[in-house]
Amino acid sequence: MKRSRKTALVLMGSAPLLLVACAQQPEVQTSEGLFTSVETCTTETMDPSMCRQAFEHAQVQADAVAPRYASVAECEAEFGEGQCSTRQQAGGGSFVGPMMAGFFLSQMMNTRGGAMAPAAGAGPAATAGATRAAPAFLSNQSGWLRPQAGPGGATALARTGLQPDRAPTVRRGGFGRAGAGRSAGG
Repeated sequence: MKRSRKTALVLMGSAPLLLVACAQQPEVQTSEGLFTSVETCTTETMDPSMCRQAFEHAQVQADAVAPRYASVAECEAEFGEGQCSTRQQAGGGSFVGPMMAGFFLSQMMNTRGGAMAPAAGAGPAATAGATRAAPAFLSNQSGWLRPQAGPGGATALARTGLQPDRAPTVRRGGFGRAGAGRSAGG
């Protein structure tokens, strides 16, 4: 009887360790920058092709995520004089919205700090997942704004703390981020 109790206690005591070991995820880092031009992006990243593609992708997204206003005056009250225009919608019609002031560039990185390479035999979709771009808008009242998914799949603009045209910042995710909060020091 004593042996079975000890065995049960040992197994129960080791279960959390097994669960933690299984839950470990590789550390994922995201290098993210806010750029006002392709040239400044190229200077910081040394990759003109990636910067051009990110800028073009952000331009395409800008019409879809830009806030819509009833008049140019309303838009300029938020984004400044000369920073708004009438844009054409893809399905026809037009709207008044702010002009894109820059673009965000996010790049997934491996734990060694290099860009993640697509899997062998992967097509363009795998490469596109490693680098993402989004338009940036500059508000008089709120500063730099970026598109962010809201409730129900709607896109809203959210304030960002990134400084434009500076070296990209690195954010850590995955187990490394969660584990860093629980480390005992050292």
